[in-house]
Amino acid sequence: MGLDIEANMKRLIDKKDWTIYRLSKESGVSLTVLYNMGSKKQGPHAETLVKLSSALGVSLDELVLGVSDDAVNN
Repeated sequence: MGLDIEANMKRLIDKKDWTIYRLSKESGVSLTVLYNMGSKKQGPHAETLVKLSSALGVSLDELVLGVSDDAVNN
């Protein structure tokens, strides 16, 4: 799960033309947590996901599953 979230996070960062440092500042999530996102056996805490999705301007579904709200609702 963590690897999927990491890949989705990187895709969304690229889409916004941000750096991981900018995401850290915008979300309040430490760089250490962001860099280690994919290396844990368990995914990140729910609070972290909410902060990241809010900063990136996407739904939790898009961050976690890699699908937009439109795709989930159809």
